Amino acid sequence: MRFRKDNRKKSGLGAGVDITPIVDTVFNLLIFFAVSLNFAATSGGINLKLPKASSAEPVKLGQLTINLTKEEKLYLNDKITTLKELSQTLQKDKNKESLVIIRADSVVPHGKVVEIMDTVKTHGFSRLAIAVEQAPSEKQ
Repeated sequence: MRFRKDNRKKSGLGAGVDITPIVDTVFNLLIFFAVSLNFAATSGGINLKLPKASSAEPVKLGQLTINLTKEEKLYLNDKITTLKELSQTLQKDKNKESLVIIRADSVVPHGKVVEIMDTVKTHGFSRLAIAVEQAPSEKQ
């Protein structure tokens, strides 16, 4: 039996490295980081709808974050607490210069937010911030 010799020159197109696994890995990493970025945006999984303000400025995360949900559940640094426990924790905190961020849902009554602000100020914290979402700017 005679086999024909292939007289065509090999161009090297079929002899390369298969990049399909590399592409799959890159897409998996892309999906992983996209999904994990969404979880990083929320504070500890506490679901709040913050009020909007056009004058909002980004604030670096401070040492103390107080969250108040629409069910009026109170969280200190992502741990559920009561107003009395919050007061005791603030009294024990030695660093009175740390920034206290209050994240209250937009449907929480104003009086509850003021009550928390009063508790924070009573214990000597002077740096206080209210977390809001950036409202879209209106072009005139």
